[in-house]
Formats: sequence, C-alpha cells, structure tokens
Amino acid sequence: MNTRRRFLACGGALLAAAEAHGADAAPTLVLVNAVYPPLVNPPGDASGEGADIDIAREALRRGGYTGRIELQWVPWKRALFMLERGLADFTTTINFSPDRDRFLRWSKAYRAGKQYYFYTRKGSGPRLRQLSDLRGLRLALSDGFIYPQAVLNAATGKPELGRNVAGAVQLVERGRADVVIATALAGAWEIHQLGLADRVERQPLEHFNPEPTFMAFSTASPRAAAGLAALNAGLTSMLRDGSIGHIEKRYSR
Repeated sequence: MNTRRRFLACGGALLAAAEAHGADAAPTLVLVNAVYPPLVNPPGDASGEGADIDIAREALRRGGYTGRIELQWVPWKRALFMLERGLADFTTTINFSPDRDRFLRWSKAYRAGKQYYFYTRKGSGPRLRQLSDLRGLRLALSDGFIYPQAVLNAATGKPELGRNVAGAVQLVERGRADVVIATALAGAWEIHQLGLADRVERQPLEHFNPEPTFMAFSTASPRAAAGLAALNAGLTSMLRDGSIGHIEKRYSR
C-alpha cells in the first residue's frame, strides 16, 4: 500500500470511529427558563447559575445522563411556548396545571410547597394579618405565574399583571394595585436584590401553599423519555441524602 492509500485508509478509519462515537453519545438537552433568582440566575452571575439549575445538572449526572445541558434564558411565556412546540427539552421550577399537562411530562416533585409574602406601598395603611384582610384589595401579580387559589379567592378586587416582580411592585407604587404577592425565596430575593425593599412594606401575613414544585420535559421532545428517567433517578438520590437542601442554602441570602 502506498503512502497516499495508507493515509486514506487511516483517515477513513478515524472518520468511522468518530461517527460511531457520535452515534453513541447522549444528545444535548436544551433547558429553558426565565431568569428567577436565586433559583435561575442571569447569565454570568457571580453566585452561579441558580439553585434549581444546579439541582437539575446534578440530578441528571447522578441519573447517568452524559449529554450536555444547554441553558437558554427567555421570558417565561416564551419558555412555555418552546416546550409546547418541542423547541426546548425541559424546564425547572414549575407548578402543575391542567393546561400545562397537555404538553409536559412531570418529574418527581423536588420542593414541597412555597411560602408567600405580601407587600404594600410604604405608609399606605392596611395591615394584613390573615387572608380575609385581602378582601376588596387588588393584587399585583407577575404575568405567567400560578398563584395559590386561596389567595386569589380572598382578594376580591380585580388583579393587575406586571411583567415580573419589579413590574408588580411598580403597579403598587403607582396605585394601580394594593398588594404584591411574592414567594419567600425567589420573589423576596428579587425585591431585595433590585433595591425595591425600601419602596414597599412587608406585611405580617404569610401564606403557605403546599403545591409542590417540579421539573418537566416537553412531550414533543424525542429526548424526554431518557432525560426524564435520568432526572427522576437523580432527584430521588438527592432527596434521600439532603443535597437539594444543601444547594438551596448556598444561594440563600
């Protein structure tokens, strides 16, 4: 065999090996979510990608998934659209709803419920101690999020929608709404981080919603079965050894 033939033969063998390796490699999973600190941090955040992104990566690793995970940050409504159309594989930090159940396959629950805080404009007067104190008041909500039905039923005023927590605070500041409701972890963190804490007053009222938090794969994703199996195996391991709580504590402020 002359030199040229040997070169072509070696090149063909290398190409075949590379193709075989590529065929065996696990495909990349696209994780889509909205920025929701400290659970989903913005790109380049010094503290890390966020508690729930770390949990997802570790769960998939423990479950044996060897492919890359590509994180994309988009507005929450866009994230749901991408999942419904199969433009992304999965998301974190999501609550169940019948509408979402049409296009999502749910993971094992990894957070048992949420605590909610209530904020009013500083010096505005109302003291909120129980849900019945919300009667007649207008809630400022973040568009695209699901809120406890008990709270929505108690506040008989028409709710107003902001694009996010900061937008909801602005609605209260401008007098278009009376009360901002935010989760004790992510919502309260965002109010503090954005420097909004001095512009609103946190009320004594708190509400615990036992509805669990999930991750979920798009039913349109061809990678859903393998990804969800690995994710659930990893979450089971992490719930057993308490590592989810350890990750959350790293991001607590």
